[in-house]
Amino acid sequence: MNFKLKKLVPLLALLVLVSSSINAWSADDNASGQEAIANTTSTAETTAPENVAGESGAIASTASTSETTAPENAAGENDTVAATASEPGNVTDAGAVETLQEPFDPFNVIVYKPLWALTSAIGDFNPIGKHVSAPLEESVPGLRVKGFINSITQINTTSTDHNTGLGGRNKDWRLQKQEFRTQLELKYQANENIEFVNVNNFQYDGAYDFQDSDGLYTDGSSNQKYYSQFKRIVREAYVRGNYGNVNFTLGKQIVNWGKMDGKVIDFVNAADGRDVVDFHIGDYEWRAIGQWMANVSLRPTENITTTFLWNPDFQPNVGPAGGSPWWFPFAPSPVSSAQRPPERNPSGFDRLADSEGGVRVDTTIGALSLSGIYYNGFDRDAVFNTSDNTLHHTRLNRYGYALDYGTSIFGQRLIIRSEALYSHGKAFGTSDTSAPGGIVKKDQLKLAVAFETSVGSDENKVDILYQPIWTRQLGWDSRTGAKLNDVLHVVNLSHSVRKTNDKLDLSTTGYISGGSGYDGLSYNVSAGWKFNDYLKATLAYNDFIGKDDDIPWGAYRKWKNVTLDVKYEF
Repeated sequence: MNFKLKKLVPLLALLVLVSSSINAWSADDNASGQEAIANTTSTAETTAPENVAGESGAIASTASTSETTAPENAAGENDTVAATASEPGNVTDAGAVETLQEPFDPFNVIVYKPLWALTSAIGDFNPIGKHVSAPLEESVPGLRVKGFINSITQINTTSTDHNTGLGGRNKDWRLQKQEFRTQLELKYQANENIEFVNVNNFQYDGAYDFQDSDGLYTDGSSNQKYYSQFKRIVREAYVRGNYGNVNFTLGKQIVNWGKMDGKVIDFVNAADGRDVVDFHIGDYEWRAIGQWMANVSLRPTENITTTFLWNPDFQPNVGPAGGSPWWFPFAPSPVSSAQRPPERNPSGFDRLADSEGGVRVDTTIGALSLSGIYYNGFDRDAVFNTSDNTLHHTRLNRYGYALDYGTSIFGQRLIIRSEALYSHGKAFGTSDTSAPGGIVKKDQLKLAVAFETSVGSDENKVDILYQPIWTRQLGWDSRTGAKLNDVLHVVNLSHSVRKTNDKLDLSTTGYISGGSGYDGLSYNVSAGWKFNDYLKATLAYNDFIGKDDDIPWGAYRKWKNVTLDVKYEF
């Protein structure tokens, strides 16, 4: 297939989703039509006796000769009706309607019926909620116990290649991921003002143990196969206070300043980006790394909230470990984590001047929500300093905003979101030999705008999202390796099938690179089935298209996979 034509694959996937949605609409419309016919028939059957009764009353009031002829006339009329009804193709032939059979539908037999049967067998399955959470909450007033158990199985669908990509990766595995995730969340409401919260995460990836692979190995990095560090297991542990116009959160916590794909202004907490191009918005919460912070909010007026944040607990972003399934295919795999250069991480606990701080102001004006942010802290991504052969995190100033506006157009909802971040003094590595330590500082602007709407009737909506993300290095210098204009187009279509009582949802998302250069593209198609309020399974196909030097998307062209995600929440 011509490489350019491959770019159309995500669009074809989107068209398949729309086509299936249209079929669902047609089926529902036909069902509605049949229901209308049934209602009409029922009405006719109900009114007929009233008419007959009226005629009988009139006949009864006539002379005896009329009483004698009435049955003959009635018989003649009945004969006529019977003759008419017996004609072929006449819709009044009840027998003909009863003999109609539905055409064979393999999808219904292979997919729908087994899913419904399994759903019926599972019922209200919630063993931990019923036998653990509920008794604990009943015995300890104010306690809330919740969490989930999540199994993610990812099978690589490409052939074995012992020299993959620019880095020559030995990609000889099939099981690309077998993560077992568990989260336990404990909340205790001490009184009407104070609440204690503890969230613990546990993860184990069986991809290293469940198969024989030379290309997969642990390189000594922390938390690679399973969470082993306290800071990863204890994700959050804080006390939250609510005193009307003054609220505070003190302790280890996750602060979400942004909510768009691409983490435009959602930078306060470090993230575990071990999945690289497979790391999307649905995984942001799980991969966020909790940090010890003080978060205080004041509400001087009804529609203005000001939040002050002090963060002494710097944590760096984490990438894939050497030997892990998602290690960069465009770089050689390190045998040991000790081979990587040492990293200098600032700490406000050891030196108060290394603390970070920020402020956020939120307000609403009708349907418009607007936020402004300022943050002074260290870059979560390190840059290599050639003077001491060490990775450094440089301090920079960040300014940003978030905008959210909801309205309707042509009877459909329209939501416009936008986030932007201006980073002043961001460090870049450079090939300029005159730059101290091989580092230059540039300003960077990142902007994202999202448009969300729906098409279709209220009962059969297809939700549509389009979000371009634009990044530009101001005072661009090609020696830093940055693109002049880096653009990523995110397109998503999703549909909840109402005739399954919203148990089945379909979705497809495309990530298409653009701007000053083409870096490949990615898309996924998924179908999820909700067995009950606690158990859901999702089957997805993830594709990456491009060439080895189309970094990052195309470089992972041999990481295509099928993923089964089963999640039980209690």
